[in-house]
Amino acid sequence: MAKLNFQQTCISLPNGAQGVLAQAPHLTRAHVSIAIAAGYLDEPRTLPGLAHLLEHVLTTAPLEASSNISLLTWFAQHQGSLNAHTDDYVTDVHFSIPAETLESAALTVASQLARPAFSPSIICAEVAAIDAEWQARQHSSAMQRLSAIATLSDPQHIGAGCRHGNAQTLGSDMALLLEALTAFHRDHYHGGRVSIAIISPWAAETMARLIKRMATLFSPPTPSAPSLAITPRWSHLPHAKIARTGNAVELLWPLPSAVARHQLTALGDTADRLNQGFLVAQLPDSITDYRATLAPSGATDTFSLTLSGTATQEQLTALAGTLSERLAAFFATLLGTAPNDHDNRWQPPADTLQLAPAWFAHARRQALARRFATPPSEHQPVASPFAASNARWLLDNASPSPSSPAFDAFDRQPAAYPAVQHWCGQYGVSDDFAALATTAWAACFVPGAVIVPSPLTARRLALQAIVFKQEDSPHGSWVIAMGSQANHAMVALLEDAVLAASKAQQGLLAQQLIQRLTPMPAEPVVWVSHNTDAAAVCHALANLASRVAIHAEQPPPASLPTSTAIMRTLSLPGTPSQRLLLALAEQHHSAAFFQQARYDHHLGYVAAVRRGDGAPCSLGYVVQTSNAGQVSNMGEISKDAGSAGGTPIAEKRIAEKLRSITDTLWKTSDSVLQAQLPTLIPPETPLAALALQWQSLLAGTHQPLHRLGQQRIDSQALTNLLSQVNTLGHWRTHWLDSAGHYFVSD
Repeated sequence: MAKLNFQQTCISLPNGAQGVLAQAPHLTRAHVSIAIAAGYLDEPRTLPGLAHLLEHVLTTAPLEASSNISLLTWFAQHQGSLNAHTDDYVTDVHFSIPAETLESAALTVASQLARPAFSPSIICAEVAAIDAEWQARQHSSAMQRLSAIATLSDPQHIGAGCRHGNAQTLGSDMALLLEALTAFHRDHYHGGRVSIAIISPWAAETMARLIKRMATLFSPPTPSAPSLAITPRWSHLPHAKIARTGNAVELLWPLPSAVARHQLTALGDTADRLNQGFLVAQLPDSITDYRATLAPSGATDTFSLTLSGTATQEQLTALAGTLSERLAAFFATLLGTAPNDHDNRWQPPADTLQLAPAWFAHARRQALARRFATPPSEHQPVASPFAASNARWLLDNASPSPSSPAFDAFDRQPAAYPAVQHWCGQYGVSDDFAALATTAWAACFVPGAVIVPSPLTARRLALQAIVFKQEDSPHGSWVIAMGSQANHAMVALLEDAVLAASKAQQGLLAQQLIQRLTPMPAEPVVWVSHNTDAAAVCHALANLASRVAIHAEQPPPASLPTSTAIMRTLSLPGTPSQRLLLALAEQHHSAAFFQQARYDHHLGYVAAVRRGDGAPCSLGYVVQTSNAGQVSNMGEISKDAGSAGGTPIAEKRIAEKLRSITDTLWKTSDSVLQAQLPTLIPPETPLAALALQWQSLLAGTHQPLHRLGQQRIDSQALTNLLSQVNTLGHWRTHWLDSAGHYFVSD
């Protein structure tokens, strides 16, 4: 199957701003990134987290046209979504919006970034939010990785400290922070550092005009503006150790501080080629997977190769030398090839589900490129960064020996094979993407376990032009293989795979709770596009699923500080109209819930409304707090040490406040929920079309939400639907803490 690719156009503007655009006629939403070439490593040494704080303030401060609406609220009210990210050399604000609202959204965001209004009250609130984020994330593998990367830096370099920021590093002097934010914004948020990227169904000429209008809102750089040059930060230490991040090793090759654009393109092509399986033969048996990345988050001045599996220090030293030689050869070959139109086309990775995250990553790469770029005429050969002596690595302290399994494997039992539910056919996915009419695929699901493919399966399938996707959840694990001979490939995959007990979930506790919203079947399931070899796929899955768990539960870590996520859910049977109602409620409740839970009542860093689609369908309102005893509940909660019903009193009060907020939202639904359908977003890639249909089948329905039609809901129908919330709706409250304790009550 042909890969998606899009013609792109690059723009340079008089004030120094740059733009890139791509037309995708099949999209219904536009995806836009405004990236600023400034990040953690550009901020004052004495204020770690200042760049991160500015990102927060920009997205939550009132807009110029409204004293009580922020960017986050504006997008929630206009059926869009907005987020921001601060990395070490780039900060970006990115958003998705219905295409018909693109112009006003783009100009609103650009105006806010170019001419924000700072206030001490907003700064104070965002310091607290950053501190709550720090508390929620400080023991995550991502934060541990950032700390380990810092240990690889020259001790004298600003990068030798973790720059996320918290209440202690930012302090409580709001006047000082206001002055520092104003200066940092003036020095860095100007046209000479701005990169704007848009992909949408609009015509290229129309997008180009919009980019120019956005860019003119930014001032040109001042004569005293800091240089874009990157100061090398890597010391001569060969490696650092990092604990509790799983069985993985990340090899890093620092890049020169000045790299021409064509050299960066070759490095990007090197990563793409490696991810298509071209490194399989060079890796030892103990390596189960790998991922090559140019400019990974947190170490964007490096080329990264993350290896899943195990290796001793001696093996790693030898492997670093071997891989350095291989990467140097790849790089030299691609650097020496004749120029092509690569720069004029954008091709998302083959396993991309939605275009937005891939496009935003592409936009960050464009912003980073200008920090590396040397003059265009400078095309003389450069030394390869892939020297064995140049390699650094992050090694898991707690990795087991190479002979130890990465999972608790299931043992095969002589029991009868379980029944396998089986679907065959397209189920309308070719209506979403016509290319799927001639594409083969196979998908398999196992409940209550993780499918562990044989080592390097995804890369080996990529060499066969087969796209592989896997998703694990508390409900089970599923895999999809898409491409010619998909059924045959799936049989081979299942025959070589093993089942494993579910690993400890990753991510914030609130994210782990949200994963529980969507129902999944209790038996193994197969979905194939063609009957050829379908019986063999079912047999192979039944064979795999007949393995039962005999492992003992591992006790949760007891050393982490208490953090609790609380979610209130509404469940309905899942008729099409009820599914649409919950989609409508998710859209209209998000902004109000975020405002009340996070800002009005300070219930924690996380405050989100999310939906689980299926039969039954669910809507979840989730918050997370790092220390329930420190959360303000109308000024009444202090450090409660007591408990009620096995749940601390403070958490009970948070749950009560959560109930109060959600009840209020639904009581005012007649005025908040409009008599119209939400924007139903169709899939943006063929793989997404398959995944949406597959998830719909697993959740007990046959039609994904976006294919239920666009008919209007009249007032009487809406009233009838709202009455079902009280008559058919089932409300529950879920608790999950950092020790792994999970509790549900009605």
